[in-house]
Amino acid sequence: MRPAVSTPTAILLVDIQEGFKHPTHWGESRSTPSFESNVEAILSAARAYNTRLETNHATATDPADAGSTPSQHAVQIIHIHHHSLSPTSALHPTHRIAGSSTPSVAANPCAAPRPNEAVLVKHHNSSFVGTDLEARLRAAGVRQLVVLGLTTDHCVSTTVRFAANLQVLGGEGGPDGNGEGVHGVVVVRDATATFARGGFDAETVHAVSLASLDGEFAQVVETKDVLGALGALGA
Repeated sequence: MRPAVSTPTAILLVDIQEGFKHPTHWGESRSTPSFESNVEAILSAARAYNTRLETNHATATDPADAGSTPSQHAVQIIHIHHHSLSPTSALHPTHRIAGSSTPSVAANPCAAPRPNEAVLVKHHNSSFVGTDLEARLRAAGVRQLVVLGLTTDHCVSTTVRFAANLQVLGGEGGPDGNGEGVHGVVVVRDATATFARGGFDAETVHAVSLASLDGEFAQVVETKDVLGALGALGA
């Protein structure tokens, strides 16, 4: 993973919603116990990075000292929320969290969007289908896409594969001469999670899903790697 200060970066938070807390719909066994705290840490670091960048630019006395404008290298923070078209889904907009008035499609508190952060609603596994995500990334000149969220084997995996196949980070250059590709799409191992499926425990499903992405569609990193890349400002 490359420093955000030198590589236009976007953080994509996929389906981090209250409906995934449903006690029976997804099953009781979920991977990645540190998921919420790691998502919170990455989101906090990205916001702090942007604040520092804006402050540095605003306080620079010489325009040359300001470097890039905030819009050039600010980290794009994009939330993807799933609104299922199936009335039986725990992520259907009409559902509420048991015992409360909170919609199941509401954001998990660890990833609650701020007013200046984009929230895109999707109805399919891929975050690129039926949204303007591809256009946003291209317009912003993003060259590093960091993906967090739920679930590793479904919407995270599908989104990552689309990002690589659509070459949303650019189709030219890159270390292997094939665009940014796996060098620009980043999946965070301990800030993604899934559930047990088909007789396989959640951690196994999670690990195999990431292994199938790593090196072919993305590079798989840890939260500490993302925090390091976001701490590069002013280094």
